[in-house]
Amino acid sequence: MLTVGDVFFGRSVDIDYQGQGIVKHEGYVVFVRGMLDNEEAKIKITHLNKRFGQGEITELIKSSPDRVNIEMQDLGSCDMIHVSPEKQLLWQQRITKETFKKIMDLDVDVHPTLTDNKSEFYRNKSVFHVMDTPFLTLGLYNKESTELIPVDQFILSDLKTNEMLKHLAAKRVLINPRVFKHMVFRTNLNQEILVTLVATKELFLGRENLVEYIKQMHNVVGITININDQPNRILGNLSLVLYGDNLIVEPINDIDLMINDQSFFQINLPVIEKAYALIKKEIPDNQTIIDAYSGVGSIGFYLAKKAKKVIMIESNDESSTMAKLIKEKLGFEQIEVIDDRAEKVIQHFDGDYLIVDPPRNGLMESFIQSVLKQSYKKIFYLSCDVKTLVRDISLLSSQYEIKDIYPIRMFFHTTSLETLVILNHK
Repeated sequence: MLTVGDVFFGRSVDIDYQGQGIVKHEGYVVFVRGMLDNEEAKIKITHLNKRFGQGEITELIKSSPDRVNIEMQDLGSCDMIHVSPEKQLLWQQRITKETFKKIMDLDVDVHPTLTDNKSEFYRNKSVFHVMDTPFLTLGLYNKESTELIPVDQFILSDLKTNEMLKHLAAKRVLINPRVFKHMVFRTNLNQEILVTLVATKELFLGRENLVEYIKQMHNVVGITININDQPNRILGNLSLVLYGDNLIVEPINDIDLMINDQSFFQINLPVIEKAYALIKKEIPDNQTIIDAYSGVGSIGFYLAKKAKKVIMIESNDESSTMAKLIKEKLGFEQIEVIDDRAEKVIQHFDGDYLIVDPPRNGLMESFIQSVLKQSYKKIFYLSCDVKTLVRDISLLSSQYEIKDIYPIRMFFHTTSLETLVILNHK
């Protein structure tokens, strides 16, 4: 019988939704981080319960042709970086199909995974933690989330962010890590950058030097300091401008969207635009569109020129305020921005088409019940969690049927599963 610490020879038969190899041994299913299907290895048991175990590779004996050797394999944010991009696309398509089967007992057709095939340097927002050292050192958590690993480059962040990381690492700014906690970088497709210093106080050792060094870089549109007053969140509610503006402009579909350091916005714009284009093709002209959980309104503004009316619903104050500013600047009279919780107010608005892009925990039951009382021609569900997506579609299935399922590879080298599902009213 297996016990913690045992080492055995095993062969992985599959990869699960968390990117772990699945090995069967002595009646147990053992999940092995970093192991691909059809690989053989010596495996050490690190955790065990009645139903399954957790293991780690001590020696890889037979390697998969889909394995790639690349740096940063110890970072928790890169949990599939050892898997070839082509394999990641197939894995996401399979996991999406299997999740529908497991939760809804439904065999569905799933489109090939949507991608722009850019597997590196794609994130337009990156958060780095300030390490506990006297000179500024930025880090990311390891796979166990127990310690920070110093980084002066990051394969997921865009080239402008990497340029800034190298620049700051070379300056060796003396800081107080007990006050200065994080740095956040927002960039756009024009390679401009907005930098946010996150600290527990407005003033801290090294702040002025750091601001001067950041300003030396080309295309810095703003530097802000955000006061971190909530230990369970990176950003607090208060941001102060130290240089330039707390604003960066992102062009999308011939529209300039304005984003500040606290706005919710898509992190990989070229890929999500592919999903927006699919939605746009499905909606005729002069329709009323409800965009729930709209953020700064990227979907609604993308569709605005063809719509009779777009109703955006967003409860985050920063995002809804920014959406109103964009609306006023662009003169979109057909757009209405509602600053409230979608599940609370959705029942008060009639529309022809509904778009939802909820947080990871999916739609609230009250929202779904309100939707079932309406008769939308189509629902477009954008999701960042395939399990809650399928759960919600199961509840909607009494009145809506699946037309298309598109896995979206927003985040190569991670186990994040973005999906677009198009539902027709029965």
